[in-house]
Amino acid sequence: MKFFQGKMFVILCSLLVTGYAFVTCASLYDYSANIECLPEPLPPQYNGGLVRNPNFDMGLDHWNEFGDAKMMPRKSKTDKGSETVSAFYTSTNYHTVLIGSVVAKSGCWSMLKGGFTAYENMKAELHFSTNNTDVELWIDSVSLKPFTKLEWQDHQNESINRVRKRNIRIHVTNRQGQKLQGAKIAIDQTRPHFLLGCSTTETILNHKAYQDWFTPRFTATTFNNEMKWYYTEVLPDQENYTVPDAMVSFFKKHKISIRGHTILWASTNVTQYWVRLLQPKDILKAAVRRVGSVVSRYSGDVIGWDVMNENLHNSFYEEKLGPNASAMFYQIVRALDPNTPLFLNEYNTLEFPTDMNVIPSRYVEKIRETRSFPGNEKMDVRIGLQGHFLRTPKLSHMRATLDVLGATNMPIWLTELDTKRGPAQAAELEEIMREAFAHPAIEGIIVWGGWKPTGCNQTCLTNNNYDVLPKGCAEMCLTDNNFKNLPPGDVVDKLIKEWKTTNVTGVTNIDGVFEQNVFLGEYSVTVSHPMFPRRPVKKKFNVTNGKGPLEMWVSV
Repeated sequence: MKFFQGKMFVILCSLLVTGYAFVTCASLYDYSANIECLPEPLPPQYNGGLVRNPNFDMGLDHWNEFGDAKMMPRKSKTDKGSETVSAFYTSTNYHTVLIGSVVAKSGCWSMLKGGFTAYENMKAELHFSTNNTDVELWIDSVSLKPFTKLEWQDHQNESINRVRKRNIRIHVTNRQGQKLQGAKIAIDQTRPHFLLGCSTTETILNHKAYQDWFTPRFTATTFNNEMKWYYTEVLPDQENYTVPDAMVSFFKKHKISIRGHTILWASTNVTQYWVRLLQPKDILKAAVRRVGSVVSRYSGDVIGWDVMNENLHNSFYEEKLGPNASAMFYQIVRALDPNTPLFLNEYNTLEFPTDMNVIPSRYVEKIRETRSFPGNEKMDVRIGLQGHFLRTPKLSHMRATLDVLGATNMPIWLTELDTKRGPAQAAELEEIMREAFAHPAIEGIIVWGGWKPTGCNQTCLTNNNYDVLPKGCAEMCLTDNNFKNLPPGDVVDKLIKEWKTTNVTGVTNIDGVFEQNVFLGEYSVTVSHPMFPRRPVKKKFNVTNGKGPLEMWVSV
């Protein structure tokens, strides 16, 4: 949907919305989106899909003006400003569903990309609106493309094969360079390229059973609290890094990557009381000292820094230090640790479409605001989406959101993924993880399911009031206190196994070649031949993204 923003223009279309279970035509999915302010509108995706007259070539045919809306010839506008525009549909039973939102700027065209799931055939009305009645909204084209559930899964599989896998060709010769048919090949992935991790707490340090459960599974982790400022400096000038130091040492020993979470937190409620009582100049002094302390301590030990946590929802430092406070702290972190990616980290962008503070275009605006600060222009900023799905996941909205954020060309992480307690928890977790893994923009996932005995005890696990989280209990537990997997843990194990290439064996063909499609990552290969039984060759290699097959030559 393309918008040109000016006074008030709202239109309505009546159409038949078809549930995914009833559509049968196969179609590829278009992962593209546009986040630029365009002088001319783009054509509609899918040629409009179900929408009749998607380009308004026939005026308002199949469309109606609604309320105070007026249809006018297109004209250029010079008004400055922006406005949040939403698309939604209303069904015959007056049920309203938000499809998506965008911050549309005046004087140019903006793209809104969203999605929804319809579970039955129904007559519906498609609306576009803004809350500001003094704004004129121009709509150039509209698309509505249905997919079946099976097609949706096909999109995932197609994307996985394209962005998570690559063909390898192993050429085997003898020492004279002659091609060897019948050489035996055995390959095993030693470390996946895609990082799938789990949060954890200090309980892992002194609990051997938890260590044995955690370390074979995960390639990345985030500390729940142990690296946060309120943990390491409860009282002013009394820093204590004993616990996070031990945790960093433990995970480095086991080659598990660590996300640095979090340097500062923009929420007043989680900022230590002694910081809140300081004058602004002293808050700045304390915060800069905190940044220098934690970043210099763990530089080189973490794979990313959450610099200013949740600073689309919160603005403690902006309120105290001025409008560029967060951008300034990003600059300080980069100066101290120039090689580690810096993240924004927010909630509700994926989970809750009606939270207008963190719609995708707001997130993009925040990235641009951070990078527009003098000196930040080329900063390696990445996108962290927490993913606390405490409502039924809307996968169509999730995919469209990732498309929009992916248009930044910045890698995206799901940084704190969990789903609501209850009988659907495991199934919803699997749906979200599959959607995330399949999306080309996603680089890693941290499941927010770290164990601690008080959070996953029997009382927590047997409480059936799923709308209220019992005090001290975790929203999602992967394992019980005996380290027996719970249903969400079974889902994680299943996907870890599915997204890894292991125990692949075969023989070379008449051309001395063995070919296999494998997941990206680090591998070991053993090559042997019946003619030379005493000289098998072992090699390590890395499969990365690239065009065409990865060619490798082995001489035995």
